[in-house]
Amino acid sequence: MTINYRLFFNNTPATREQIDRVEEITVEQEIDMAWEARMQVPIATDDRGNWTGEDEDFLREFTQVRVEIQVGDGVFVPLIDGPIVEDGDRMSSEPGQSMKTVVVQDDSVRLNQEDRIFRFDNLLDHEIASQVFGEVEAIASTEIEDTPAPSSSLSPVVVQRGTAMQFLRSLSRRQGMHAYVLPGTEPGQSIGCFKAFPTQPDGLPPLILLGAERNVAEFTPTNNAQRPARVTGYTLNIADKTVTQRTSDFGRLDLLGEETTFADEGNAATQILSPRYGDAVDLDQAVAAEALRSSYSTEATGRVLNDTYPAILSPYRVVSVWGANQRRSGNYLIRQVTHSLTRSYYSQTFTLQRNARSSGSSAGLANLAESII
Repeated sequence: MTINYRLFFNNTPATREQIDRVEEITVEQEIDMAWEARMQVPIATDDRGNWTGEDEDFLREFTQVRVEIQVGDGVFVPLIDGPIVEDGDRMSSEPGQSMKTVVVQDDSVRLNQEDRIFRFDNLLDHEIASQVFGEVEAIASTEIEDTPAPSSSLSPVVVQRGTAMQFLRSLSRRQGMHAYVLPGTEPGQSIGCFKAFPTQPDGLPPLILLGAERNVAEFTPTNNAQRPARVTGYTLNIADKTVTQRTSDFGRLDLLGEETTFADEGNAATQILSPRYGDAVDLDQAVAAEALRSSYSTEATGRVLNDTYPAILSPYRVVSVWGANQRRSGNYLIRQVTHSLTRSYYSQTFTLQRNARSSGSSAGLANLAESII
């Protein structure tokens, strides 16, 4: 399977000379974290002992860098689009061992540079997110899901100190959503996202552990029985001093399978919602959001077989796993992916998460059995 890649510097395609300078690229992608790329660029000394190649214009701080990958006949998929935020040199007396490392982060870093006090009156959280994302020129579009109005009769007021990215993540957490920035379809056109996790695959080929079509070298799932929690929250009505209580319901959570990850609800942990959730957020929404966050108790790590998986994995997407046992096979949310690219190979390692178990055989497992036979 053919692997191609493209680089852009300041939204312009890299020259052949610039591409030849880059020896290795590693891109770390993870949910609720800024995505980060590390580029390795060889440096050396000339005949007079002067270091060369360490002060190139295209490697200077806050140069916009974009990395794209194409697998087989597929389209080019962007792995990261953002500014250079760090660089460092490893200088060695041995020939060929000196290297410059350039660190790139996605455009969420532009929302994380200024600490300030935010105040919004009479706006829902999704309306606030739209305004905050709109302050950054590099974020050209948004994907924002609506948030419900608070049940209280009081007008919502949001006041918080921090960076814009910290603020957005705080808002998204209390709504059971996630705030992040993805590379767009064009260089320098990132996408600001404020949305919940998906629950269904969107076209990624399945990860197959066994059979003639296997594309996964290893798959290691674990389950933390202490994570799923029943969450209770309380609010006080200032007008009549009445207390409202709400408790999360496991039956109302969006699961990535047919059954919860525990056999007995009596073994589930219990949590009391922090009092910072008040009249700005509907109480039912708040307890459901925290219960959903704690429900992802199954985690699986693995590595695809090089040159066999025909797509690019990325966080915030759902992928099906075939070939594990009946409980472990099924849909998983992609939590983290590490892309490693050199001149000779491209590899993907991943971490998946799940808040459910499969009840038994599925169509995917049936197809797998047919391929083995």
